[in-house]
Amino acid sequence: MGKDKKTKNKADTNRKNIFPFEDEIKCFIKGKISEDPDVFVEKMFKKIKDHWVFGKRSFQLWVDSPDINPFVNMILTRSGLLPLYTLCMLQEKDMFGNEIISEIENRTSSAWSSNPGAIYPLLKELEERGFVDGHWDLGKEHPRRIYQITERGRQEYKILKIILEKQLNEAIHIFKKIYYDIFPNGKLKDGKQNEK
Repeated sequence: MGKDKKTKNKADTNRKNIFPFEDEIKCFIKGKISEDPDVFVEKMFKKIKDHWVFGKRSFQLWVDSPDINPFVNMILTRSGLLPLYTLCMLQEKDMFGNEIISEIENRTSSAWSSNPGAIYPLLKELEERGFVDGHWDLGKEHPRRIYQITERGRQEYKILKIILEKQLNEAIHIFKKIYYDIFPNGKLKDGKQNEK
């Protein structure tokens, strides 16, 4: 049992900091307590990380990688906006899977990053449905499959945009209302403040 506890403690200390200010708070607290400060501070932050909100599956990615926004992650999934967003990007140019992943990360300012386990099955599904064509580019050191939107894919993209525009706009409006209810004096990243 002692060995299991050591392994668990080592795993806890290897976890990334959730909050960017975690190190500063730890230093401050260490200077204010009389017991072993390292042990006390680690226990305190473990309690925060194990909090019932942050322990939920939807927030686990944020706990493991604080740069990823859990709310964006919930929306941009294979069952969410990822198919529409992928078709949107393929309208602009042909791409391979990892390029799509990088492009999503760039466009969302690293607030969300897909992974190969989501993108490649989606691309396969889009190809099976005739929305994209994939061909192998063997001219590089590592062969890669390049995806190009088809005419059928362009039509599907237009249909999805029509269907989802109203719902997405409504969702953004609802998120803003909730944000301003919780943070009445808050200021969104676009610089806009509550218009109440």
